[in-house]
Amino acid sequence: MMMGVLVRALFVLMGLFLRGSLCACPSATYRDSYTSTPAYPATPSASITTSDQRVPSAYDPVVQDHWSEVANLKKYRPLTTYSFYNRSTCPHVVTTALKDWHNPTTWTSGVVPANGAAVILPANTAVLVSSCSVEPSTIFGIVTVPKGSSLIFGDADIAFSAKGFNVQGSLLAGSATCRIAKKVVITLVGKRTDQTLPTLGQVKGINVTGTLDLHGAKYSPTWSRLAMTARINDKYIYIQDKVNWQAGQRIVITTTELKDSRDWHRNEERTIVAVLKTTLGTSVTAIQVDTPLLYKHFGGKEFQAEVALLSRNVIVQGDASSAPTDMYPIVCNNTFKPTERSTFPCEKTWLTGFGAHVIIDGSQGTKPTARLSGVELFRVGQTNVIGRYPIHYHMLGDVTPSNYKNHYVQDSSVHDSYFRCYAIHGTSGVRLIENTAYNAIGHCYFLEDGVEENNTLSFNQAAHIHPLGPFLNPSLAQNGDAWNSGQYLAYYTNTPDLILPSDMSAAAFYVTNTYNDFVGNAASGGWAGFAMPSLAYPVKLHYGKNTMCPKNRPFRSAFRGNSAHSSGFWWSRAGAVYVGGELRQDDATGTLSYTAGRSATHDTCGDKLIGLPGQSTSCTQPVWLRFEDNKVFLANRGLQHWGSRSEIIRFEFHDVGLSMNVFGKVWIDSMLMECRNKNHNVTWFSGCPSAPTEGVAPSSSLCNPRDYEYFSTFGGFQWYDVGQQHILTNSTFRNCEETWSRCVYPKEKGICNNVAVFTSLTHSDQFVPEMMQVTYNLKFQNVTDVWRYSTSGSSYHNYTVSSRLQNWLDADGSASRLAGGGRTVIGSARAKEWWKINSGCILENEAYKCKLSSSFDSLTSIVIKHNPALEAEIGESICLNPAPADGSKPCVTVAKATHFGRDERYGLDVAVNAKISGPIIAAAGGWHIRFVAGTPRSLTIANVQTAMEDVLILALPYPAGTSFNISYQGSYCNPKNWVCTHNYHSVSSVSAVRSAFGDAYFWDNTNKLLYMRVINAPNLFGAVGTDPVAWSPFAPSDFARGGQRIINKPQATIVIQASCSTDPCAPQTVKIPAAFVLK
Repeated sequence: MMMGVLVRALFVLMGLFLRGSLCACPSATYRDSYTSTPAYPATPSASITTSDQRVPSAYDPVVQDHWSEVANLKKYRPLTTYSFYNRSTCPHVVTTALKDWHNPTTWTSGVVPANGAAVILPANTAVLVSSCSVEPSTIFGIVTVPKGSSLIFGDADIAFSAKGFNVQGSLLAGSATCRIAKKVVITLVGKRTDQTLPTLGQVKGINVTGTLDLHGAKYSPTWSRLAMTARINDKYIYIQDKVNWQAGQRIVITTTELKDSRDWHRNEERTIVAVLKTTLGTSVTAIQVDTPLLYKHFGGKEFQAEVALLSRNVIVQGDASSAPTDMYPIVCNNTFKPTERSTFPCEKTWLTGFGAHVIIDGSQGTKPTARLSGVELFRVGQTNVIGRYPIHYHMLGDVTPSNYKNHYVQDSSVHDSYFRCYAIHGTSGVRLIENTAYNAIGHCYFLEDGVEENNTLSFNQAAHIHPLGPFLNPSLAQNGDAWNSGQYLAYYTNTPDLILPSDMSAAAFYVTNTYNDFVGNAASGGWAGFAMPSLAYPVKLHYGKNTMCPKNRPFRSAFRGNSAHSSGFWWSRAGAVYVGGELRQDDATGTLSYTAGRSATHDTCGDKLIGLPGQSTSCTQPVWLRFEDNKVFLANRGLQHWGSRSEIIRFEFHDVGLSMNVFGKVWIDSMLMECRNKNHNVTWFSGCPSAPTEGVAPSSSLCNPRDYEYFSTFGGFQWYDVGQQHILTNSTFRNCEETWSRCVYPKEKGICNNVAVFTSLTHSDQFVPEMMQVTYNLKFQNVTDVWRYSTSGSSYHNYTVSSRLQNWLDADGSASRLAGGGRTVIGSARAKEWWKINSGCILENEAYKCKLSSSFDSLTSIVIKHNPALEAEIGESICLNPAPADGSKPCVTVAKATHFGRDERYGLDVAVNAKISGPIIAAAGGWHIRFVAGTPRSLTIANVQTAMEDVLILALPYPAGTSFNISYQGSYCNPKNWVCTHNYHSVSSVSAVRSAFGDAYFWDNTNKLLYMRVINAPNLFGAVGTDPVAWSPFAPSDFARGGQRIINKPQATIVIQASCSTDPCAPQTVKIPAAFVLK
């Protein structure tokens, strides 16, 4: 008997030796059964009990169908689908000549790979892993799948661990139409210290130069929004979609606070206990969670927190050693200001994470393919290791034409990532659809070098994104940066702790080239939700391959249905949607440098080469960046766009410091800006420990400005001070009241500082307004002031030039709120009565609002260049930006501009920069311009903003007997091909000047006045050989949207040469011309 036991034991040992790794399969030929259709996750059948279901009310409403008041987010939701099973496409079923991993005959050695062994699959062999093929405790070395071979996971509960995969052939788990229903877990093992970095892609990764197909069960939708506010201690949350999520899965409920940071945030992970139907709406679902909520998550009609599913049943994960070893301390304070008690994430921690990664590597000349759906990537990404991201399409080139359906990641999840989420590098044509991401270091959805185009990012979600490096410097007031001053920030270069310096402004979606599709995505947290930096040329592996200028590329289609919140916190000018910052590369050293502040302008253009080094910078095919149906809430600034052209349609803002700051030619239509939502209170002072009691403000030195600015001031929209063309139509501003009860600094409690719907920038003597803004059909609900100036008159010497010239055309009177409406001009009263068009004007907040009573009443602007030497000092020793508050280095008055028939004492003081913006008053007829020291002998009139129907007549005094040579001069005009000069001709009366179309002058020798009409002239005057005297009405180019227009400034100039014997000409004492009524 004893001998029999020994023999049996010997056979067992021999079997173990032959198989190598411990295996629970009953035989070498055993396989799991796949004869029946697997049970896929179903939508809930059980209902929440009446006693447990929340009772809605006017103060606690139910929100359905992703409703928003203006932004149509419902339109940009994915179709809900659940079952994906076609047995004829399952690789574990239909692959011919399958061999089993656990069968010794599969292996050329006759031995099943042992624990710790490096594995190379046999050539031209398909190997199946079944539920019993590998013991869960087994850890293989690098598993290589040669070209022509396949490693296939069956639809079974499988745990497979290895140090990495080198996939030259195929790694398969299901297919696009055969989703895996069981739980397949691939664990990648290794530590940062195991090898010298950088390493081969297969080290703690799946390196794919062949084919990767991983397809888990379809959970749909992968994320939703709250249908009702989730309150502290709630164990049920309500979402807006019917879902097939399952008990035991993990979810995250995102924050609805301003601050979202490792040291202080309000995101909450929970495990699902049950998914239940409700009677609150056809698609409203109740989710029972395992532990009560610790925080409030707002889900009212204004906006709602996202709820994202983290769990999937096909999992690629790092081992337990993946997590950083330098996680503590989590909370740091401002060491540069010890009295301050605001908390900060610690800059020098969380730098050692070393998780799993997947790279689809096309750099070796192969054409790999990767399709992932229903995959969970957990404990992934390797901090500051280039290319080691959770999922990384690397250097595949343009896969759009033939392989578009072969490259996608959809309904998948990345969470607890130590470096990025979904990366597209040197690849065009990838689809990222319905994915979720949570708790990631560095940029999450990541377009890397600036050449990535024609990719689709739709219906994705990301939350809790952590910047790297010295991103705290604006808050800490270090390196010349400041949280709330200026538009510029310092440049920073790459270091071992910051291999990509733009990770300082890590965003949920980081877009180096906008020629891609962005539809229905949701971003929570991050330095910005969506960051689109300027790259004048591609960088890194594409440096020097100047096939496009990334910063000038438009969206491939409109940026539609996206939302962002709880971001833009780390700098006052960081928008939740941020088109700004600059990344560049040194051509000698390869060093990358980055600023998060204002830098190179996005000059969107149809010609992709415009703006590249050595190429033209002048865009002849202008394209507008178009935003439609987007939403931002809980941010310092909703949209910041340092660009040239944009169209912003149905953009909705709630609880932001400023709706947007946008540059260039911009049309904004159907916007909703709610300054302060009355149904949701964010945490007082963003949790600053020195402000523990709601409504009680400590000394301002105890909390950082970024923590209390929200409780100090806010505004609806900002009018800039120069160089813009903004048309704002059909928009609503709501709850912009200075009496907001939660305001504290700097006035008394309950009174906010400097609150108005519109703020005009008035700090500059150097940069001053022309005709820049038109509004139409605006609505105001619960607002205090419609406009204000950014500087008070008492604090700036004799008012700034920019404050004197501020104006806008209120095309229907809705902004002025005058009885009866009608075309109205709002102009600065700091320019005395220059903007007071008629006696019916009303003075309000240092501005005249004046109805235009004649079709000839209009607005215009010109610049008179008069003294090149003096003008060269502008911005250096005179006329500064900002203007010194003490009056030093002033911008002195060189001329007086007065409407015909009026007293010069009430006219405009014209400064050295000699821009004159003002009204054309039909009842006056023109402008008299008197230079204090005498009219210069040579004048150049530039930047004339007049419509074809406008009549702008100037009168300038000169000594008796003066003669003139006056001409239009084309700019950038080649005289070999074109007529570049057109001369004025003399006429005998002011009436004749008015009748001529801008090329006639009248010298009134008796009254010593030169009358001339100026127009917005063309840049050239016909081809060579045409009559340069032939002159016909010219329609100037304009920026026109929504039935409104702003005249473009021409490049042509008007040059006046006078025959005076002195320069300037002798000053003249003349009478202001009598009014000349324009008809």
